[in-house]
This record gives sequence, structure tokens and C-alpha cells, in this order.
Amino acid sequence: MKAAVLAAPRHLQVREVPEPQAGPGEVIVAVRACGICGSDLRYFAGENPWAKHTLGYEKPNPPDMILGHEIAGVVTGPSGEKAVALLSFKGCGTCEECRRGRVNLCARTAHLGHGAGWEGREVNPGGMAERCPIWAEHAIPIPGHVSFEEATFLDGLGVAVHATRRANLFPGDAFAVLGAGPIGLSIMQTAQAFGAGPAFVTDVYRAALDCATELGAGAAFDAQKVDAGDIAQAIRERTAGRGVAAVFESTGTQAGQELGLSVLAPGGVMVLMAGATPGFRLPEGSLAGERTLTTCSNNLYEDYFVGLQLLASGKVRVKPMITHRFGLDDVEEAFATATDKHESGAIKVIIECGG
Repeated sequence: MKAAVLAAPRHLQVREVPEPQAGPGEVIVAVRACGICGSDLRYFAGENPWAKHTLGYEKPNPPDMILGHEIAGVVTGPSGEKAVALLSFKGCGTCEECRRGRVNLCARTAHLGHGAGWEGREVNPGGMAERCPIWAEHAIPIPGHVSFEEATFLDGLGVAVHATRRANLFPGDAFAVLGAGPIGLSIMQTAQAFGAGPAFVTDVYRAALDCATELGAGAAFDAQKVDAGDIAQAIRERTAGRGVAAVFESTGTQAGQELGLSVLAPGGVMVLMAGATPGFRLPEGSLAGERTLTTCSNNLYEDYFVGLQLLASGKVRVKPMITHRFGLDDVEEAFATATDKHESGAIKVIIECGG
């Protein structure tokens, strides 16, 4: 079958690879759509974001990874074809973290498209292929009105639900989302579905800000054109001087994290979606008043199913985020489009893997 294989950093090839074989308890999924995630771009650049944010250290990537973990497709069984989305990771089930219900922190996680936990296979499987294996219980049926393209967002929606829960938002709480990529926009809508708002959003290019406004942002600021101090002042003015109850910081920049701290209200929570940037410092008094600084690693299984409910109910809309579609043979162009988003206007790029 054909697959997009990361042979080396920045060297992505579409080539023939061995057909995946279903192991015990697994099924084979005919992939219909796979999203390009920010993590995929980081693997492409030579990083290992899963290890960095879950394990806390850099880890070399295995050779010949098939990328892609935002996956939807078809499983064929005795009763015919079934449209499914893939819950793409599985904890070991026996470590201390798994036993405590924190499967998202399992160091022995097997994860499609991340090169983790599939040792001994001919190919490290992922979703940018015509077919891929998945544990049978992780092939999640999707309603008929949810398209394959929309279902690829469920991986990121699980992360959004987990992040929103970590922020302990209450109905009516103002919050800020710094970085309006697919994860940021999913967090914004998830928090609003939970009753929080208004939402203040920042980014550095027009397509993302326009999409944020379309999806319900209370205010959207261009951080390239508006000084951080002016953004902070505008947020404080619109919250009666208090600031926001939560900040979701996904830019991974020192400027973004400093802005987030400057608008965080007493008792508020700032979630570093991309971890603390090198050189990040806490100014004196920045965490006074029981302010909390935390990170977010992946999601729990139940977060994924909450995301599915939000998507199926229409409380979270993802179609406005889809800006580009490419066939599997054009995956290199797809990655170039996603990487150069300021030029292309890309928000979410989808790989269509089969008919």
C-alpha cells in the first residue's frame, strides 16, 4: 500500500510499504482522511513533541515513521462497513499513571503516527496511509451526519476538552486563547460550550483571526500589529479590570506567555499547551493571588468522547477551519502549505487517503 513515510527530518516520501497486519484485538482501517497536526510538522522538522511534552525530554524518532494521528476511515466486518474515527493512543494499563486513571501520562503509550509503542513491526504505523491498524475498541463509530474530514478533528477536540477541564472554568468566566490554530479554536469553542465567555483570541495572521471571529470570539487581536501592552489593556477594560479566569497559551513563545500572565486574574489558571518556552521567567508576584501555571498532555479517553458529543451536536464547528485538501500523493505539497501558513492562509490541511 501507499504511505507517507518520514525517512529523515524534512524528507517525507510517498512510497509502497508492507500492508499492515492486525495483531491480537486489532482491526485494519481503510483511511479516508487524516489531518496534519502541529505535532506532525514538528516530527517533520526532526523533533519528538510527544516525548517532550509527556515524558519531559527529547527522544529520537524511529526510522521510517508513517505520520498522522488525526484519522477517520472505514472498518469492514461481518455486518458490513462502519465509519469510524480513531482514538489513536493506548496506555499500557499497568503502570502507576494508568492505574491512577492518568492514561495520558503513560510513558509506555502506543500511539499511531508518533512512532511510539509499535516496536517489532515492519513499519511504524500512522494515518497518512491507505490503511492502518487500530485496537478494535479504539475504532469509534461516528454518526452519519459527521463527515470523515470533520471526524479527523476529534483527536484535537479531546485535547481541547482536557485543557478546558484543567482550567476549572465556571459559566460566565472570561478566558483568553493565545494562538488560534485548530487546537486553540477548538479550545475556544469547547470552553464556550461549557458556558464560559467572553473569549479573547490572539494570533499573528489574518486567516486564523477571521476564523476565530466567525466561530464566536468576543475579540480577536493581531499580535503582530497590536502591542502586547495594548492587548492586555483592552482585555482588562473588557473584564472590568479583573483579567481572565483562564489563559490557553499555544504559541510557545516568550511574548505569548508573558502576555498570558499579565492578564490572568486572581485564582486564574494559565495552561501552557506547548510547554514553557526556553528563557521563560516568572516575574515577581506573577503567581500571587493563587494564580496557577500548568501544562496539558494529550487527553483522557473520556475527553475524546466528550469531544465527539460536542462535534455531533454542533456545539463545536470545525468546517470553517478546513482550508486545504490534498491527495496522499501530494503530501509534500500539503506539508509545505501547512508549514508556510502565513503565505498560504492554512488553518487545517486534510490529507484524503482513499476513495
